[in-house]
Amino acid sequence: MKILVCNKFYRPVGGPETIVLDTIRELGALGHTMIPFAMAHPDNVESEYSHYFVPNIDYNKKGGKGITHLVKEAIDIVYSKEARQRIEKLIADTKPDVAHAHNIYHQLSPSILIALKKAGIPVALTLHDGKPLCANMLFLVHGKVCERCGGRRFYNAVIHKCVKDSLPSSLVCCLEEYIHKWTGVYERDVDLFITPSQFLKDKIVEHGRLREDQIEVLYNYADTKSIAPDYTPGDYGLFLGKLEPHKGVRTLLQACKEIPDFEVRLAGRGPLYEEGQRAANEYGLGKVKFVGFQSGPDLANLIRGSRFVVLPAEWYENCPMVILEALSAGKPVIASRIGGIPELVDDQVDGLLFEPGDAAALAESMRKLITNPSLATDMGRNGRAKMEKRFSIELYMDSLVRVYERIA
Repeated sequence: MKILVCNKFYRPVGGPETIVLDTIRELGALGHTMIPFAMAHPDNVESEYSHYFVPNIDYNKKGGKGITHLVKEAIDIVYSKEARQRIEKLIADTKPDVAHAHNIYHQLSPSILIALKKAGIPVALTLHDGKPLCANMLFLVHGKVCERCGGRRFYNAVIHKCVKDSLPSSLVCCLEEYIHKWTGVYERDVDLFITPSQFLKDKIVEHGRLREDQIEVLYNYADTKSIAPDYTPGDYGLFLGKLEPHKGVRTLLQACKEIPDFEVRLAGRGPLYEEGQRAANEYGLGKVKFVGFQSGPDLANLIRGSRFVVLPAEWYENCPMVILEALSAGKPVIASRIGGIPELVDDQVDGLLFEPGDAAALAESMRKLITNPSLATDMGRNGRAKMEKRFSIELYMDSLVRVYERIA
């Protein structure tokens, strides 16, 4: 089968890109012809199809943009003529059987869906975030969970300046959502939507954007064959991710005040990096360590040496891969009961759940695994067994191929 995979980035950036690159590698190894379409970038994974890619576009750059340039950017976000022309050339030269779109918003735009539909190529689109319902895609405004745009009330994006806290950016994304709603491009040109959690599917149906039968849940995965579990209870707790308010960093530091004699490491960078260090010093938390961004073998060793991994999210996490990787490594997860997290963590079985923002409950959950290392080991074993049974990369790829065969 020839499979065209569309995503604006073709390099390691985040969760969607991990899935894109894994899909191309794994299905390619099974004999499928994998055809990527993305933006050009010097850090891209090498590809024989890179000459079809659109030039790199960075909408985060500030300054030096006149009104004409800003208007062109706004038009391209809604409908990129260049992306359509380039993917039409790629389609004509490769003749794919099916297409799988991921994070195509803004830089590629839904114009590529129109080209795929015109060519008669069936399309699956994975929704990695709240894009169909939320102008900033995150269900998050000024650090608080928000569903004001639900029911297609996208004007709220302008009222609350929820895109980069910028009125022009919020207006552009508001208009983008309304134009795509009025044209029906997603509903018309996508054959099947995929969500990585039941939670996100339910939200989309609840707010009337899509019907239940238009969406299939396909959870993310971990590469269990490459992750060796270690059930030895380590001597520190571990937070992994961006150090941002909605990730629950402040709540975690408050909880650490209740367990000052147990080490907790925070791996990542972000706007709360320096503030968190100051707060730890102010609270007298000598056991709290900020270890910076970690990746590769260093990250794997950090997880293996931990007692548990903690995810105190205060926003709608969808299907965080950090949970899947921690469970695969044989480590229990302490996490907030929010978004898609409860679909991944079985409370009291392979982890512990607490209400988001409740520092006392988080501290009690951590204390439970600190004082009972054998419980941490048992939960770690349960988590690994669940990953092998339900969330392995092999099961994911098998399910994905079945999706392609069904819509082709």
